Amino acid sequence: MEIIRSIQEMKPLTSSVVTVGNYDGIHLGHQDVLNHIVKIAKKESIPSCLITFDPNPAYVLSKDSKPMNLQDINSKMALLEEIGIDQVLIIPFTLEFSRMSAEDFAENIIKKLFNPKLISVGENHYFGFNKRGDLAFLTKFCDESNIELHTPDIRTVHDKPISSTLTRKLIADGLLDQVPALLGKFYGFNVVTVYGSNRGKSLNFPTANFIPLSEYQMIPEDGVYLSQVLLDGEKYFGMTNIGYRPTFDEKKFVMEVHILSDKFTELYDKNFYIEFLKKIRNEIKFENKEDLIKQIENDKEVCIKLIDSFKEKYEV
Repeated sequence: MEIIRSIQEMKPLTSSVVTVGNYDGIHLGHQDVLNHIVKIAKKESIPSCLITFDPNPAYVLSKDSKPMNLQDINSKMALLEEIGIDQVLIIPFTLEFSRMSAEDFAENIIKKLFNPKLISVGENHYFGFNKRGDLAFLTKFCDESNIELHTPDIRTVHDKPISSTLTRKLIADGLLDQVPALLGKFYGFNVVTVYGSNRGKSLNFPTANFIPLSEYQMIPEDGVYLSQVLLDGEKYFGMTNIGYRPTFDEKKFVMEVHILSDKFTELYDKNFYIEFLKKIRNEIKFENKEDLIKQIENDKEVCIKLIDSFKEKYEV
């Protein structure tokens, strides 16, 4: 897969099949579009292409935007390549670029650079200044340019359209076990270990502290989670705590995982991928260390009981 990181580096194509969008998380609705353009491109022997943006436009257009990415840019590229996309144009999203009109974007980027036979987008897709490039605009543009327009059926979960926004809401609400119905997998991200206070070790539950590789990564809400660590081709179930350790009146935000396997040694100085399978409980302030240890032991029992049911239901 070829990755082009600016409009200036893009060499015009004689023909293509193209889609446009942020594609954060690459949920099942996204996959319907991507799989369709890959299928048509192979049939026509022309490249399948995605025009996307980095960073997420929300960070440029809103000063108050918190980390909300469902995946980092490298993870996105890896999944796109796995799906079979031939070429990705990553447009650096700036305030200046945000003012580009839908007409300019359609004519000078989509048509001039990609010369598409077919464009595929979701029904709620839009582009251009003030979101003028909606489906009605694109339908007219395609009709006038002799381009076929494809919009897949909207996928729904509990009568709600699958979207990155809905996925983020589930994560923010701690409903991580519902995320696979949208993403086709559990929510997770790449992390790097960092040195902590050895608090877990003092409680007889040694943990590895970690932070996301991407500063824009969305973090699940505070609490205790059944999780899974992927490292060096192996999978390990874990118990992850996210929060501020209120029992010890700590002010620093911490993410830490305790591996639920006697075969495992340690995670220090390693990068790994962590998935969040299910929230066990909210973060709680206990009266003393002993009460906390008792609760952690209970949490561990809950996680171990859940592991068998997750193994049966999912390929984990």
